[in-house]
Amino acid sequence: MKKQILNAPILLFALFLCLGGHYVPTAIADDHPKGNWHLEREDQHSIPFLETDNEGTETAGQIAAWLLLVANLPVALSILIKWINRFMPLGAELKSSLSNFNRFQKKHLMIVHYYLNPAIFGIVVWHYISSRCLSTSLPEWGLFLLVGFMTCGILNKFKLCPKAFRKAVHQLHTQPLIFVALILVLTVGHTIID
Repeated sequence: MKKQILNAPILLFALFLCLGGHYVPTAIADDHPKGNWHLEREDQHSIPFLETDNEGTETAGQIAAWLLLVANLPVALSILIKWINRFMPLGAELKSSLSNFNRFQKKHLMIVHYYLNPAIFGIVVWHYISSRCLSTSLPEWGLFLLVGFMTCGILNKFKLCPKAFRKAVHQLHTQPLIFVALILVLTVGHTIID
């Protein structure tokens, strides 16, 4: 648990880098005129049996991203509150209030995390199938990491794995480095596709 709290600043910094890594290359790319010298083929984003518009698949991706943000907000809030309580010079009363708020939000909001994340899986799979890109395999790696992360969470929450593996599954699900890798892979993969 202490390791997770110590990794919170690293996690926030990596998230900041991911967001910057998403917006800066696309802004730079918009300055270049389109010509015959670009590396991407025109047919790399099309799937023969799925003739759909990109707008619908882009909407599915945005819905999945926003729902993932909402579903994981209680976890991020809990980690942030624990980190603030541990490392910020606050008064005992304020620390107690933050701890009480954290207990309250974990009791009432973690249900969103538990049940919304698996529901998002269907949207993510639809988005992947309908907008698959042949120029890079990063979205597949992102999907693989996301499914693994969700599977570990489901196994952990509903105690579906043997007792001997529960601690390892819990540590794997709560590992910030895997989460950072997931965000990086999805961000870089979507930046390449865009």
